Amino acid sequence: MPSLEKHLQKQGLLPSTQEKYVSILSGVNESDPVEWLSDRLNARTPIGTVLPLRAAVKHYLLAQGYDEDDIRAMLPKAKGRPSGMRDALTPEQLVVYYEAVETCGDPIRTILSLLPRTGLRISEMCNLRFEDDTKKGGVRGFLFRGKRDVQRFVPLSKPAAKALDDYYRRIGGKQASGWMFLGYGDTPITPAAVRKVTRGMRANHPELGDSLSPHVLRHTHATLLLKKGADIRTVQALLGHKSINTTARYLHPDAEMLQGAVDRLD
Repeated sequence: MPSLEKHLQKQGLLPSTQEKYVSILSGVNESDPVEWLSDRLNARTPIGTVLPLRAAVKHYLLAQGYDEDDIRAMLPKAKGRPSGMRDALTPEQLVVYYEAVETCGDPIRTILSLLPRTGLRISEMCNLRFEDDTKKGGVRGFLFRGKRDVQRFVPLSKPAAKALDDYYRRIGGKQASGWMFLGYGDTPITPAAVRKVTRGMRANHPELGDSLSPHVLRHTHATLLLKKGADIRTVQALLGHKSINTTARYLHPDAEMLQGAVDRLD
């Protein structure tokens, strides 16, 4: 699908997103992609499945030259069964989690150490380069381009910086250039490889819950920021969300936070 791939590149989408859309559309009915999409959707389809399918077909039609307003009218509405809420890890679970992380080998060990401490998307973490570890205004952090090529700076906390420096020591120092976390050969480690490890951690540590994943670790970071008093606009900037409504979905106050809010009224 040369025209589709060229279109996706022009949209400034992350490489992992481009690959996902191309994969989704590998079996698309080219004569009627809308019907192909409709056949795959029903009221019981999780919304987390509906949205990527719908977005992929939308980009397919855009690549074919359709007008965006026409596409909006053509596509079925994004209805579906709401995805289950993924709770953030509790402080007690985080203790178990970090202990389990220490038994992993690099670069997985460092990636899993950094995910709940930075809130990066797993695709962003896997595609970090050594030069992305930099300073801005005297503050150390990751400076990189996220979704739609928007530049974002994510400061590193002391524990995050220590985890990264420990990693550099283990691999013989920070390299001048190249991928920070290598997989096979000279290519960056894949999100799938990291997800495989978190699935194993779920099996070996049931106390971590049955939904541990890189996304839950991102959710955990957002929840910790909220508990520490960060306002939602700050959390939005750190997570790289274009819409504050997206950020709001990450922030589910737990019982402890609700109790604290009530207590402050006294």
